[in-house]
Amino acid sequence: YRPWRLRRLHRLPPERDRGSQRHHPPIRQVLSATAIAALLAAAAPAAAQEPYLLLSPGNAENGWRAAVRPVDIFADSTFIRPLLSGLSLRLRCQIELWNDRFLADGLVQRSGWSLILFQEPLSGQFNLTRSWDRDNDEWLATLDEAAAALERWYQAPRTGPKPGSGTYYYEARLEVEVLSLGDLEELEHWLKGQVAAEDTDVGSALGRGIKRLFIRVIGLASRTFQARTEPFHP
Repeated sequence: YRPWRLRRLHRLPPERDRGSQRHHPPIRQVLSATAIAALLAAAAPAAAQEPYLLLSPGNAENGWRAAVRPVDIFADSTFIRPLLSGLSLRLRCQIELWNDRFLADGLVQRSGWSLILFQEPLSGQFNLTRSWDRDNDEWLATLDEAAAALERWYQAPRTGPKPGSGTYYYEARLEVEVLSLGDLEELEHWLKGQVAAEDTDVGSALGRGIKRLFIRVIGLASRTFQARTEPFHP
């Protein structure tokens, strides 16, 4: 016989005949692999939540007054550690109303507000102060209650555009930062309506500078969030 004939005799059967000879894994092995895959999927960490900012343009009933809502602020753990260590958290929001024009948009108005949250070391409760209502601060028993208070809807201090005056949109910027000790002193003067005088004590000025530098070195959090509405017609 010819050599190529011999090699052909030893070849595997055609694909249609070979299918019946394939080896199938036992049912137990398939189930085990499925169970392992399910366990791995369950053990995989869920996607981490990120803080974000919601912005609403309002409606005709409230005079198209914008409202913002911080969401999942404490999903960033870098805000929690300084807060529980005795430092304060400040949320400072700026809202801008823009006239949507064909060539260049025009800024109509700008307004803002701020929130200050800190933990009282003895009681462990949290105090929330609002810039527009400083005399009526709020005490919160737990961190969850403090988070819920921060994540309310907050309206802009000023009303929106007049009906039929054009096309507009809102932009909002929220800065969340941990206040250093020097910032807290200046904030205390501001809350009392006092104007900070020039510091003539070199030692005191140097001490505050070292405190601010220390706050930056240990990496306390400061983040900015932005949002923008769709154009609307009042």
